[in-house]
Amino acid sequence: MRTRPLLLAALPALALCGCAELGQYAAAALQRPKLTFRSATIQALDLEGATVGFAFDLENPNGFGLDLARVGYAIEAEGTRVATGELPGGLRIPASGKAPLTFPVRVRFRDVPGIASLLGARDALRYRLSGHVGVRTALGVIDIPMSHEDRLTLPKLPSFALDGLAIRSVSLSKVGLDVRLRVRNPNAFPIPAGRLGYALSLAGATVARADDRSTERVPGSGAAVISIPVSIDLAGAGRAARDLVGGGAVDVGLKGTADLAGVPIPLDLGARLPARR
Repeated sequence: MRTRPLLLAALPALALCGCAELGQYAAAALQRPKLTFRSATIQALDLEGATVGFAFDLENPNGFGLDLARVGYAIEAEGTRVATGELPGGLRIPASGKAPLTFPVRVRFRDVPGIASLLGARDALRYRLSGHVGVRTALGVIDIPMSHEDRLTLPKLPSFALDGLAIRSVSLSKVGLDVRLRVRNPNAFPIPAGRLGYALSLAGATVARADDRSTERVPGSGAAVISIPVSIDLAGAGRAARDLVGGGAVDVGLKGTADLAGVPIPLDLGARLPARR
């Protein structure tokens, strides 16, 4: 039936003539485009966040082509908005056909409240995509709502453990030690270098503090060791110092926070370790 395309093509002239009845008929003749969700795939996943690729089909039931004017979207994760964006138009939707609409969205985990506890307790978090797709027609831009809900796979937190004590030097007044802190990465992707703040204790007494110590990059499915230098005064350390120098074991504690890729990971570690030379 040729009435619809011919009538819509004549709309500008009809509008100038003030033909309200014909304009209303043309609006009724225009069939609303349809947006259909096709897929959401994880394109990238690391400790900083996830990139989700969304794919929709934009269907045009009319006998003439239409153009995509705009796309606006927002992402909520666990009820908090964490990403928004707009995409330019330009996509052509053929007459009586469909066109694929695909776009990636980056979700940063540090924008999700309580992400450190979520990473440690869950395999995935809930998210919701919402927004609109604007299609340009002879009657103006028609906005079509866009919505999709799913679960987003979460990476696993690295594990930390006190791995050993090594005596670096011994003098009449001091003992120099290196405390080894091992970081294991259970994920296939590497974890970038970060920062570590801590208070380190030996035999219950705090012997070292730092607020912003660098950590090394941890390879995927691998481990890295952070060496923390400590200097102990023999006169003040008492039995703990004698145990260390004599090769005995001593209680070691470390409390603080590791900041990796913007994710704060609380640490509360303890072990009884012998000193090795």
